[in-house]
Amino acid sequence: MDLASAINRAWKQEVIIQSIIWNTIIEIFKTKKNIDITSYLVSIKLKAEFVLIKTNKPIINTELYNYSEEIKKVSLSKIKKLWFNYREFDIKFL
Repeated sequence: MDLASAINRAWKQEVIIQSIIWNTIIEIFKTKKNIDITSYLVSIKLKAEFVLIKTNKPIINTELYNYSEEIKKVSLSKIKKLWFNYREFDIKFL
């Protein structure tokens, strides 16, 4: 595998993991609060040891914090089903 292919594969894997976390957040909020928070989510970035979730409402961050353990657990379960080798992570909110 050449360098360009490896970089492309890593980038695709990162995008898929971000999508999994994004969709997990939306699913949990719909289930727990009966709220669609899609319009409040701004971005999800993967860092070395944490995931940074940015929203446009501070109150949403508080609610997300309350479900952060469930978000991590469900997201990691989905990620592992795709055979991605992704580690435990902490969640930080902006």
